[in-house]
Amino acid sequence: MNPIRKITKGITTYLILSGIFLILFAVLILIYPEIITYLIAMLFVIIGLDTLYYGITIKRSIRKEENFWKKYFKELEED
Repeated sequence: MNPIRKITKGITTYLILSGIFLILFAVLILIYPEIITYLIAMLFVIIGLDTLYYGITIKRSIRKEENFWKKYFKELEED
């Protein structure tokens, strides 16, 4: 599978889920205003974990791309 397609699929899924969670958090804040601190802390944890996940995913795809191009140019030099 194309790594760029995989990343964009993951990003769109992340954005949809983030939107749903933000709406749910907003409703909870309206119902229980005293839990806003916990919700913001949870939101920061979720954003931090997602950022790490996508950073690692992008780093892996860059390594795969570099290996591909090294092999490609090595084959061209041999020809």
